[in-house]
This record gives sequence, C-alpha cells and structure tokens, in this order.
Amino acid sequence: MIIFITPFNIFLARIGFVRFGSRLFDGVFSAMWWILEKLGAASFHSDINLLTIDRAKVLWEEAIRRGIKMENAVMFGRQVDFYRATVNSKQIYFTGLPRPKSAQDTEIEFWVDDKAIIKEKLSAAGVPVPAGGSFSKWELFKERFQTLQKPVIVKPRLGSRGRHTTTFIYNEEQLREAWVMAKQLCHWVIIEEHLTGAVYRGTMIGGKLAGVLGGSPPNITGDGIHTIQELVALKDAGKDPRQKNIKMTPATMAFLARNGLAFASILPAGKTIDMTEKIGLSYGGTSFEITEETHPEIKVIMEKAAAVVGDPLLGFDFIIPDVTKSPADQKWGIIECNGVPFINLHHDPLIGKPNNVAKFVWDLHVQK
Repeated sequence: MIIFITPFNIFLARIGFVRFGSRLFDGVFSAMWWILEKLGAASFHSDINLLTIDRAKVLWEEAIRRGIKMENAVMFGRQVDFYRATVNSKQIYFTGLPRPKSAQDTEIEFWVDDKAIIKEKLSAAGVPVPAGGSFSKWELFKERFQTLQKPVIVKPRLGSRGRHTTTFIYNEEQLREAWVMAKQLCHWVIIEEHLTGAVYRGTMIGGKLAGVLGGSPPNITGDGIHTIQELVALKDAGKDPRQKNIKMTPATMAFLARNGLAFASILPAGKTIDMTEKIGLSYGGTSFEITEETHPEIKVIMEKAAAVVGDPLLGFDFIIPDVTKSPADQKWGIIECNGVPFINLHHDPLIGKPNNVAKFVWDLHVQK
C-alpha cells in the first residue's frame, strides 16, 4: 500500500501540503501530550541510565559532553523512541535521530527506504548498484532471473534487517520459494545479482562520510574432521561475549542446502562458509570499524550518493570485496539506504577503533 501512494505523497510534499499537515499534527500531538501529562500517563525523564535504545544512548553521551540537555519520553510507563533536547536555548523534538528543520517534511522521507527508487536514482547518477530490478508479477520476475549472473538475492522492496531475504539462489525452484517468502512482506519483490564481500554501512552526516562499519555473517572453517554442527559448537564456545550463538534453525538448514550442504556435512580443511545471510553480532557474526582504512575513492562515491538523495542523515549499505582498495577494479555496489541509521554500531565495534559518529549529528544543530 505504501508504494502505491508514494507518488501522491511526493506530490503533496512538493506543493507544501505535507509541511502544513505536519504542523497541524504537531499541534494536535502537543495538545494530546499535555493532556496525557496532566493525567500522569506521559512524561520525559533525564536519566541516561534508564535508556534501553543504544542509538539514543550514544547521542545522549555526546549531548552531555556538549552541555545539551536531552530527555526521553515515557508513555504509559514505557520508554518510546521519542526525545526532547535543548540546543542553542531552543527545544527540539525528534524520533530516532534529530534531523535539521530544513530536512523535515520533504519528499525524501517517502522514498529514502524504498530499495527500488534508491537504486534507480543512484544508477542514473552513475553510482554503482547491483544489476536486478523490482517486480510484482512472477513471470516478469522469472524472466529477469534468466538474464542475471547467478547466484542472485531476493528480498522485499520495503523492509530492513534482512527480513524475508533469501540469498544464494541458483535455480527456478529456489527462486519460487524466495518469491513467496518476500511476497509475505511486500507486494513488490527485488531481485539482484549476489555481490561478494563483506557488507559495509557508510554513515553519511551532512553529506559527508562520517563512518564505515563492516559486518560479516557467522562463518566456520572446515578441518576435514568435524561436521558443520560440531564446528559451530566449537566456534560458539570461543566467541566474544558480545556475539550471540550461531543459530541452528530450519532457516539455517535451508541456507546451507542451497549450497549443497547439511548440518552433518564435513567441510574440507581450510574451506570457510557462511552460516546465514544475516550479518552482525546478533547472529554470531562480526562488526569492524574501518573508516580510516577505507579507500578515498569510495568516500568520494559515497558522498556523491548522499548528494543524489539530498538528506543529511543516511546510512548506505554496500558490498565490496576489499574496502581498502580502489573500487574501480572491483565489482561492487550500494544495495540499500537507511533513513535512520544505527550510529551506535560505530561506537562499539567488535574489531577496530570506536568512532564517535554522534558528534557529527549534533554538529548539524549546534551553532559554530
């Protein structure tokens, strides 16, 4: 439904109606909040130790260093991702991240998380994206599959965190299963060629590359003796406390099966495989801050991409074999964009030097 009405929403934003509607909503919300406060059902707290959202915590820590007062909203006894901050003697209210006033209520918010529109705009500007497309009809989707280099990835056009995404698709039977899964979340389905390499998040603040964080899925390396299931148990036993155990689920089994493997398979010595398409510590994978080592040409391209989108707070996910080398000699591309990036990931990587990205966010608001 969201995709159907996106063109209409963009039109409303261009004629100024969205800004007018937002102001009206703000007025109604303020009145409702005042009533809830009087009833004792809503309030703001100023205790950073009560925070449960890591993204807000790193913002708050930087706010304290700068003398910015930040508060978190509580409704009906539960914290919500809504905040109040006093910056330059003025109060600002925000959810997720504090966007500058000039970046609020624009048409960008209606398509920034749309994987198809983002890739179309970036590709038109000469920014690398994986080959593929967005489809709502199976026959057209299948035809596009035949033209792409295998394996491919299938995912919903809208959605994040890898939900209903299927990787390493080689044949039509696997394609059909992936199509059905993605359709459960979105009417339109994305197909694209499978790029190789780690997944990186390029966090863009004010049009500049503020940080690059790499992430990898959980993987194991064979020794010619132990089964995959045994290797997973051995790896879990020696993991960093911040990493979750590698999940052994039916989804894991299906992932391995697409590559001709099973839990009982014995990997040859030295062969490394991923256990899932999902990346990060929550799945038993890794995270590594690599901003300083990122090749300068990648920085230029990321900032070009940010200019195409035109929003001051973005997170571009891209895949590349080696982020330290020139992108000109590699097959790579931006796979999606996040309008409210998790900046906290840069602050506490599993590997590498922590990067205080929150300071760049407040730089958008604090008078120099």
